[in-house]
Amino acid sequence: MRAAWGVLLTLAAAPLPAQVGRDAGVFRIYQGAQELGREVFSDDGASLTTTVTIPLLATRLWLEQTRVRGRAVRAEIRAYVLPADTLVRSYTAQADGDSMRLALTPAHGEVRRWVRAGSPVEISAEQSVAGIVSLIQRANRSNGTWAVWIPSADSSLPLSITFSGDSVEARLGGQQMFALLGADGRVHWLEVPVSRVRFVRHAGGDSLPPLPGTTRPAPDYTAPAGAAWTAEQVRVPVRPAAGDTFSLGCTLTKPAGGGPRFPAVMTLTGSGSQDRDENLWPLLAGYRLFRDVAVRLASAGIATLRCDDRGFGASGGAVASATMVDLAGDARAQLEWLRTRHDVIADRLAIVGHSEGGIVGPMVAADDARLRALVLMAGTGKPMAAVIRDQFVWPVERATGLSDAQRAAAMTEALRQAREFTDVSLPYLRHARDYDPLPTARRVRQPVLILQGALDRQVSAGQADTLGAAVREGGNPDVTVRVFPSLNHLFLVSPSGTGATDEYASLREVTPPAEVLDALAQWLARRLEAR
Repeated sequence: MRAAWGVLLTLAAAPLPAQVGRDAGVFRIYQGAQELGREVFSDDGASLTTTVTIPLLATRLWLEQTRVRGRAVRAEIRAYVLPADTLVRSYTAQADGDSMRLALTPAHGEVRRWVRAGSPVEISAEQSVAGIVSLIQRANRSNGTWAVWIPSADSSLPLSITFSGDSVEARLGGQQMFALLGADGRVHWLEVPVSRVRFVRHAGGDSLPPLPGTTRPAPDYTAPAGAAWTAEQVRVPVRPAAGDTFSLGCTLTKPAGGGPRFPAVMTLTGSGSQDRDENLWPLLAGYRLFRDVAVRLASAGIATLRCDDRGFGASGGAVASATMVDLAGDARAQLEWLRTRHDVIADRLAIVGHSEGGIVGPMVAADDARLRALVLMAGTGKPMAAVIRDQFVWPVERATGLSDAQRAAAMTEALRQAREFTDVSLPYLRHARDYDPLPTARRVRQPVLILQGALDRQVSAGQADTLGAAVREGGNPDVTVRVFPSLNHLFLVSPSGTGATDEYASLREVTPPAEVLDALAQWLARRLEAR
């Protein structure tokens, strides 16, 4: 799940003062009333150092930039994944006459080096505003346009700045921003309307509370006293075709009492490293989709195995080199483990996959004739590159107040960002961006239930029908498609009626409606012949 507001990395053209006073501090990043992250920066005119921490994106970005006569001559940017601060890539930029020598160093893979023409005023980091703020302040209330270089995008965008008293309008490419200057000439806040993100300068004085979401709470997978279900903590061995054997940390949930053996379901999480509940901490800390599913299935007489993804939580295994093919192998190991259990009916097993799990699930089901049923929750009906494109384009399509030219520029930038997002060397994305799920869907012979939120902005609702049609085209008539009005990609009610991902952090109801859990449980109970 990617909550991007599309700000920012960039190169420039008109002269600016080398220094307008030293500046340092903290910008708190808000979306509505929710604090998403912070940017801590120090700028003495000759150099800028800034760190952006955004827990909901599991991201920390660090930049150090050097300027000579008001222009950037060198910068290094490092991107880390939280909470372990794992370095995933770094960029360096070095001025060489009228050009910049650039290098991208991924955590895995070869260093990429290239040269681009240009003499930048600022080189900024994604999701950072320190460089933009510096340009606004150094402009010293004089209107102008400067280019801002984006190393990760290999692109330069014009940044136009217009002053009206203490108010500032800035446009980075087609993206509009507003800022307010204080009496000291410094930016007190800056907002990006299209994504409802606001950067507010901390006034200082009072110490800041800890940033929410930087320390993950200890998980609790136990059953509460008196529950109608039990929770056994287990380990599932995985023996991949290549590499070392490892095991997954899992929870097996069963109905309390009611019989010695049960049909069972295994769950597959969405993209990114997830725990067994699919807890979206820190974005939406109380959300636990698969725990809710397991509890509801227990009431229908069905056991559930849910596991931490490989390399996450209590699970071992390599993550950086894994593709969805590897994840499908992990899923097969879980099914085989269930078939060895004395308390599970081996020929009454099903898979429930959400989002990415809705892609991996058919990969397993198509080659497992013993599997009894398959449930796909917001599974995709097209390659990942097209899904990502939809995600980047939709905010531009819904943006208000843009002229035709501004919308066209914003659309061009959104398409560029979508390409850049998938054009990386990570094995997972290399496989996923072009993988077409429909040929595999046509090979699925088990009964299939497809559940979809009508307001899903991560996997567009029409993909449910596309996926269902593909299964039927393969000769499988037992396909049920249910699309739920008012629900987003998380199968939660969208208060705004848009399903926008930028409202996830502010959602208060974090449990899927009963109609979703009931539809899932009742369909599986019939297919698995549960009590």
